[in-house]
Amino acid sequence: MRGLVTPSDDRRPLWAVLVLALAAIPILAGPARGEDGRPTAAAEEKQTEKKGGPVVRTYGVEGGYRTEVRSEARGTLSEEERRQAALLTAQVFRHIDEARRALVADDTGLARKEVEKGRQAIKAIRTLLPKATVHTRTEGPDGKVLYEDEREVQDDRVPLFEGMLHERTLAPIVAAKRDAVEVTGLRVVGSETITTEAVADLDVVEAQLARAARSLEDRKADAATQALTAAQVRGVEFFSSKEDAPLAEARDALWLARRSLEENNATQARANLGVARQRLRLYREVAPQERRADVDQMLKEADQLEAQLRQESTQQPASRAERARQGNAVTQWWDEVNRWFRRHF
Repeated sequence: MRGLVTPSDDRRPLWAVLVLALAAIPILAGPARGEDGRPTAAAEEKQTEKKGGPVVRTYGVEGGYRTEVRSEARGTLSEEERRQAALLTAQVFRHIDEARRALVADDTGLARKEVEKGRQAIKAIRTLLPKATVHTRTEGPDGKVLYEDEREVQDDRVPLFEGMLHERTLAPIVAAKRDAVEVTGLRVVGSETITTEAVADLDVVEAQLARAARSLEDRKADAATQALTAAQVRGVEFFSSKEDAPLAEARDALWLARRSLEENNATQARANLGVARQRLRLYREVAPQERRADVDQMLKEADQLEAQLRQESTQQPASRAERARQGNAVTQWWDEVNRWFRRHF
């Protein structure tokens, strides 16, 4: 963020950025060509990919200097694993906030425990995230190998949806950012509308937790507090778009509807569902054509649930099992809405 001075050890090395880009980002444009129509030596790139096999990209022209980058992913991230990673990352930030609170109370023992819990959670997240092996090889015109390297990379930017939609997790992060630099447009469930998307950078957070742990061992509480604050300020980025605003508001309303059902408050749940349906209709007008059928289906199901809740005002309240079923339905809609957001990274 502009205006922030970032410690040198919490920034991702340039080589890591480049390697991840080569390993994960497909080449969308064709090779550049010179005036005679032939590929230029500096820009020619070929990519080959076999289903289930490595992706190979070759730079350079025949008879000249050639560089081959071979990347092979190991494993994929399932939807359930993605949710686990998001939930565990939310736990990391809760441990960070608890550690900061402990330091304010001069309880370094508790702070040390919370920092260690955060580091353990990050280790668990990394076991879930897929890895890739990237092999780079450069040859001269004579075929002699000029450079060769192989390393393992892992994209550790985790989108946060489930688990982040809670004031206890998100509010401390927003507060820390506001203390460091002016942040506009970020709001929290329970008081205002949340931002469209939050993405955590595990590299940054892990580095700052390590600094906090070292500072606590050296009995430097102020330095530990600074490291924990940096983890909150630098470890999460917020993204939003005007097109997603109705969807974010619908997601908020569904979240509150679910909480109302958990509290067995049918009247409040019905009111929140009404807001969600209104916002979903607005979103449908700007949604991609292929998604409108899904929005229509959700609107139909929400309308049916709202009608059931309306009947409860004149009939017997729903049973505990029925209320749980209603809550599960709203949870499924909430999860689906999370998947509809535009990606900004």
